[in-house]
Amino acid sequence: MFGIVIMLIGLCCSSLFSGSETGFYRATRARWVLDGKAGDRFAKILLWWANNPAVFVSNILIGNNLANYLITFGSVLAVQSLVTSGSESLELVATILLTPVVFVYGESLPKQLFLQAPNRLLRFVVPFLVVVNILLLPAVLVLWCLGRILEAIVGKSPERVHSRLARQELINIFREGHTAGLLEPVQLSLAQNFFDMVEKTLDPLIIPLPRVISVKVGSPVAEAIEMARRHQLASVPVADKMGHLTGYVLVGELLLMPPHSQVTSLHSFAKIQHSSSLAKSLIEMRSVEAELALVVDDQQQVRGLLSLQRLHEQLFAGSLARWRK
Repeated sequence: MFGIVIMLIGLCCSSLFSGSETGFYRATRARWVLDGKAGDRFAKILLWWANNPAVFVSNILIGNNLANYLITFGSVLAVQSLVTSGSESLELVATILLTPVVFVYGESLPKQLFLQAPNRLLRFVVPFLVVVNILLLPAVLVLWCLGRILEAIVGKSPERVHSRLARQELINIFREGHTAGLLEPVQLSLAQNFFDMVEKTLDPLIIPLPRVISVKVGSPVAEAIEMARRHQLASVPVADKMGHLTGYVLVGELLLMPPHSQVTSLHSFAKIQHSSSLAKSLIEMRSVEAELALVVDDQQQVRGLLSLQRLHEQLFAGSLARWRK
């Protein structure tokens, strides 16, 4: 009975080590980064192992070998407890019969399970792996040092998983989602356009102050509506009698006003730094629900006007055409 218990413990450990190795290389590193940022301790541990793969691999190899030894030792004890003659041939037969069981339940099945749900199952076995890592620390450190020496000789270190995801890494994640059928083509196009906006400056979209089309405070609403229709504006800048911009009004709000009433600026401009990218400007304007923004330099001098409508055109460029197809 004692031998069977040892054999089952070894079989369970072997399945956990084998499955963890497959899950570790199959799991999404980006998810570890995001979960780690959110304070997930398990994700932080996995991320540390990803940046120190020699430690993880050493832990798995040593642990798997010890687990296989426990299986063999337990099977020998089980045979000896059942057969008093101590025949070596019976022990050999027991080992041969046990081999398919170990292969299926200790190798093949756990690898397949971890292949299907790597992130979920890895979180389940992280505490077990941490305890094993601590118990096997001396042997793991020896193999880790050998790995570092080999890296120095070869001159190539493993690629590190940074806490901040690179643009290309995120694009690859979205492409994988599109390939898997999780994202529509228009969604993939929007993501790529947004990443392109991260690297673009505001200069091409800024409307210089002399070219800003505005209406004076107190002008008839019908005049403002006609101007907006003629220039295809969704929001109309409003200037005082001296020509200084004071704010803006939405065309939808103008349509709800009596035709003979006077225009007033109902909304204040947002302020965007000239050094901001298109993506950052889009996020800032959306967060304050501003349709128009004044672009200012480091000395807070106004460089021009920025329209949320033009930012949206950059974001949706090409996406609507693909969606219509």
